[in-house]
Amino acid sequence: MARKIATMRDSNGQDVPVKYVSAYDKARDKVARRIEARFRRARAVLEAVVRETIADLDGLKGGKERLGEKGNFQARSFDALIQVSIRQQYNILLDERVVRARELMLGYVESVLAKIGGNDAQALKLIVAEAFRANAQGFLSTGKIMALLRMEIDNDDWREAKQILQDAIKPQKGKRYLACEVRPSTQAEFRQIRLDIADCWPSES
Repeated sequence: MARKIATMRDSNGQDVPVKYVSAYDKARDKVARRIEARFRRARAVLEAVVRETIADLDGLKGGKERLGEKGNFQARSFDALIQVSIRQQYNILLDERVVRARELMLGYVESVLAKIGGNDAQALKLIVAEAFRANAQGFLSTGKIMALLRMEIDNDDWREAKQILQDAIKPQKGKRYLACEVRPSTQAEFRQIRLDIADCWPSES
């Protein structure tokens, strides 16, 4: 019976006999796999933290504190030094009518610039243009669109544009965020316990 030759699979999917793999490539492969296993264990721990925390908060819903209409929820320790919260993010989806609303708002601003100019009108133009700029996921900023809707401007085109936006808005649930914050005293600000790998670099690094 022929002895099976030990191999390592390369980036092209080819099985290369171990004796032809350099010592450096072997060491690099070993380190990469060890780090991957470490990250997978850490991921499993974080998933357990989220799962168990949500289960704990769900146990409070039957009491005085209930999940908010938008999916937000908060619980504090009796001494008010620990605060745990769930925050539901919402994205704004707008149908094709958003193009008309943008045209009307920018048209109004351009008319003001043409008549009187000024830094205020230029700033408003930038605010409108930025509000209608979608992010990488194709969503508009909820806060920026809401800011436009709160602006009371005595102009028919502006009012029509606001109505179009209100009619075209379709809220969509986005990510949910879970946070645990602590503070040394009730006079101090809460600081989040960050579970972010970018926040965990050793100080000497």
